[in-house]
Amino acid sequence: MQTPGVTRNRAEFLDYIAKPRPFKDLAVHDVNIRILSDVALIHGRATYTMLADGVGQEALYTDTYQKREGTWVCVSACAIAPGT
Repeated sequence: MQTPGVTRNRAEFLDYIAKPRPFKDLAVHDVNIRILSDVALIHGRATYTMLADGVGQEALYTDTYQKREGTWVCVSACAIAPGT
């Protein structure tokens, strides 16, 4: 997941996710998808285990998709670890 308080632009995010992930056992829960015409909001909760210390973590996320020429494209993503 992302570091609390860090905002990345597109290039920085793609570089971040291209590296080996610092977590394992990623799972999503409580997913709620709301379609509003050509925009969809996806809310959910993710759980994962950090490789460095074995501690379980969770994050709440909201992704925004827009339908462009018949294809859903992610236009925004936000993940926040509760308590940060």
